[in-house]
Amino acid sequence: MSSHSEKELLAKRLKGQKLVIPDIRPIFAHWPSRVNENYQEVKEEVDNRLAAQSMKEEARRAFNDMNPALLTASWWPTTPKDHYRVLIDLIIWFAYWDDLVEKLTPDPEASEGLRGDTKVLVRQSLGLAGPEEKMAITNPLILGFRGIGEEVCKVYDEEQRRTVLAHFEEYIDSTVLEAEANRSDKLPSLKRYWEVRILTSGMGALLAVTEFATQAKLPPKLVNSAVFETLWVTTIIINSIVNDLVSFKKEMKAGSVLSSIAILYAQVDNLDAAVQMSLAHLKILVGEFDRAADTLLSKFPMGPDEVDSVSKAIDALRMINTGNLEWSLQARRYGVCDFITDAGQIELVL
Repeated sequence: MSSHSEKELLAKRLKGQKLVIPDIRPIFAHWPSRVNENYQEVKEEVDNRLAAQSMKEEARRAFNDMNPALLTASWWPTTPKDHYRVLIDLIIWFAYWDDLVEKLTPDPEASEGLRGDTKVLVRQSLGLAGPEEKMAITNPLILGFRGIGEEVCKVYDEEQRRTVLAHFEEYIDSTVLEAEANRSDKLPSLKRYWEVRILTSGMGALLAVTEFATQAKLPPKLVNSAVFETLWVTTIIINSIVNDLVSFKKEMKAGSVLSSIAILYAQVDNLDAAVQMSLAHLKILVGEFDRAADTLLSKFPMGPDEVDSVSKAIDALRMINTGNLEWSLQARRYGVCDFITDAGQIELVL
């Protein structure tokens, strides 16, 4: 009997294979894509601030490779400069917290303490905490959420802030599921993978600032509708599929095969087929998003101002995905920019 786990055996099968990802851009060709006009000016400010932060060299290198100013500029290209700065801070906070809780996986007590304290911090920062709630966080990078919360409170009413809080708490709690999946020797089914990934990606928390980014207030009934939920979930899965494709080599190098691409490969034993299945899924989801968007704009009862706000939010969700793709291809985070051919496809060896 083999002493290797299911994940280890799969990693051995994948190692050394050639990964070819066709140009993904045509799938999104009819969706808007641009970069925030304040990117270059604000990037210098962010780089200087990060350089002055006290952090380990590994974390500093990771932020440089990530280029949070470009990610934010690509996700939210229409947001004004003051909100753009706040959203960069949110991306930095999110990346740092996500990395920290992952590093604490071997220490369940410490990771649970971080989760509990962070939920209190988010509640306090959004003006939704009770006076008795205390926390033990002293890390300045995590405490930076207070400034983010203050800015959100200037724009969001209590109902909107409670929605943001619910998404953050759902994400924070879901990192327990992510830790369990990482510790397991077995691959999950594709269905289970997506059930968990939708939560652990943290995209729900980031999408919750869409109204802040677009300066557009959405009708509460619409936000709570099944059609809007379709837009929300398809946005998250589209984002995650692109991430799974582009980050596949980086994740394998880090010792992880917990990916939709790896799960599909385990099913069909053909890497090219797994990639094509992922691209086919992307195309289906883009069509599903467009149909849901058309339904919202044509059948949901709204006044002219509400139609304008909803249209802005729909385009914002689209640009989160087109922007995510462009950032993924340009930033050093996934290391694919050197492997893009003239035809636009990515070709590399795992």
